[in-house]
Amino acid sequence: MLIRVKRYSTCALVVVFALSFVGCRQADGALPATTGTVPNELGDISRDLQNLASGNPEGPKDLSDDLSHYAEGTNGGPAAASELSRLLGQALTGKTFKLADAMPLAHTCWVAVAGRQLSEKQIENLQNEMKRQLTTMGVSEQQAQEVALQVGVVQQAVTARHRRWYELL
Repeated sequence: MLIRVKRYSTCALVVVFALSFVGCRQADGALPATTGTVPNELGDISRDLQNLASGNPEGPKDLSDDLSHYAEGTNGGPAAASELSRLLGQALTGKTFKLADAMPLAHTCWVAVAGRQLSEKQIENLQNEMKRQLTTMGVSEQQAQEVALQVGVVQQAVTARHRRWYELL
């Protein structure tokens, strides 16, 4: 009888610990701060986005240069940022929008490349925001999805915060 009680107690204890870990999810990380020269650089990025839309052949390179320096010092970050620029160039070519309309998209691009501590949930939200912003600007659903997926690739390359073993959800 005593052995049976110990066995049930052990099982109950294991279940309690398992359920407590199920509730753990990756904590949200800090978004990069828009201090110093960042506001001016966001203006540069938004102008790069407009140049992409107008078909300027230097547009993808300019955007790549403006985004890639935020990914320096990471494993594959600059290449992933360049690919993001290329995909944005394909998606935005021929679209018309005002500079003010490009600012939110510029900010999303910047967060995608500059964010080092974003959780998986924040990355998913960033991808959804990118897709929403692009479709609002007239980009096809498929192209917007490709760019949004590249945001995830960029984040995988630049992040300093990977999910830990106890962050199950």
